[in-house]
Amino acid sequence: MGLRLNISWKKIGHAVKEFFISLARGDLLTRLRVDRALPYILYLFFLGCISIWLSYHAEQTMLKVQKNNEIIRTLKIYNAQKTYELVGLDRIATVEKMLEDAGSKVKAPEKPADILK
Repeated sequence: MGLRLNISWKKIGHAVKEFFISLARGDLLTRLRVDRALPYILYLFFLGCISIWLSYHAEQTMLKVQKNNEIIRTLKIYNAQKTYELVGLDRIATVEKMLEDAGSKVKAPEKPADILK
């Protein structure tokens, strides 16, 4: 024997009709008694807004970090170039050449310094 279901198609049709009528009138949520859950819905809305706000600020922070890393990379290259130039200026021959180009009478010492007692 097959399972015989007593389905009242008339009641289903009436329920569907009432659903669309309440949807059109705007009282569907009231009929579903969602008003009892309104504080929970507002709480979830508030938590969702906070989550979006925190995600936005995290994204902005990551963008600043990325820009700062690019600046640091550029400054490291600049620092290496300046260090190379300063090390090159530390040699006596380079200093003498710069003094000659400037027309200075200062020259490197020809004899070692005397020790005073």
